[in-house]
Amino acid sequence: MVEENNEVNTFSFEEGGKEYNLNDLNDEQGLLYNKLAVLEKQKNEFVGNANFEVEKLDILRAEYSRRLKESLESEPVIEVAE
Repeated sequence: MVEENNEVNTFSFEEGGKEYNLNDLNDEQGLLYNKLAVLEKQKNEFVGNANFEVEKLDILRAEYSRRLKESLESEPVIEVAE
């Protein structure tokens, strides 16, 4: 993962790793860096959206479960005489 330090336009591949200055990148390296940044953003958005979808499904599941339980418990019990 690329970690960017916006204060001095540097980045590293790991926390505490070697710092690279964005201004020192050649055109190809700059392009690769930009592609990596776009992918990182897309990944974070994907994970955020997936977590939100899971949250919505959990809420719906709990609500339907509550409704079913309520429906079953509110039905009159018919006792059969033996």
